[in-house]
Amino acid sequence: MSAEARDDRWTQRWQTRRVQRLYPLPPGPVDAEQAAGPRRSPHADRPWLMLNMVASIDGAAAVDGLSRGLSSEADKALFVALRAQADIVLVGARTANAERYGPARRSGARIAVVSGSLSVDPDLPLFRSPSDPATAPLPLVVTTANADPDAAARLADRADVVPAGTESVDLHAALRHLASLGARVVLCEGGPALNASLLAADLVDEVNLTHAPLAVGDEAPRIATAPVGGSTPPGPREYALEHVITQDGVLFVRWIRSRR
Repeated sequence: MSAEARDDRWTQRWQTRRVQRLYPLPPGPVDAEQAAGPRRSPHADRPWLMLNMVASIDGAAAVDGLSRGLSSEADKALFVALRAQADIVLVGARTANAERYGPARRSGARIAVVSGSLSVDPDLPLFRSPSDPATAPLPLVVTTANADPDAAARLADRADVVPAGTESVDLHAALRHLASLGARVVLCEGGPALNASLLAADLVDEVNLTHAPLAVGDEAPRIATAPVGGSTPPGPREYALEHVITQDGVLFVRWIRSRR
């Protein structure tokens, strides 16, 4: 079954099951597009940044290292609807490697892998040569100016390698570069280290969190975990509750950054 057919199947299953908005009032049924919300607007100097993650009720962001153990049909339908809003999907190298990322499915959209060390696997399905480069632009790899030149060379004909920062990836500069490419909305899909860095930089405008009705009970990472030896995290960021949706015991919660 093709990826597009799976997307259609998840959307159809969402539509045939009872999906209810609990907040804001009044409650009522919604479809996946309504759950994804309206088209976002960019900032003056960078795209709007959404974060989409799934977690268990005890805070685990993965089962056996993969998020699919926490996912559901409804979660996949919302995933597809949020991706339809994004011009660029941003993902860390470890997550891209573990989940075996492929190319963007929507015409014109791109995947951008963040890897300061260029540890991304050059043999990922993501880096297969597009059949028509005019309509399927190369994926992006965001790295540093000091990245391993040999690793960069291995990716040169498979991706657009973008230096942002010197010793570590400058996420502000990376997002400004994505804006220069025409990106208005960026969707980050993890992993925890990239999420933590974006939150620390106060670049996350919106958090979409699926609460899976499971308790994992192991040492799985949370949705945002700062890398060992990283800089001291800033104080808490304030977010406002946007909506709460439920289906089959799964909760979908959206939070919007409060910027005053």
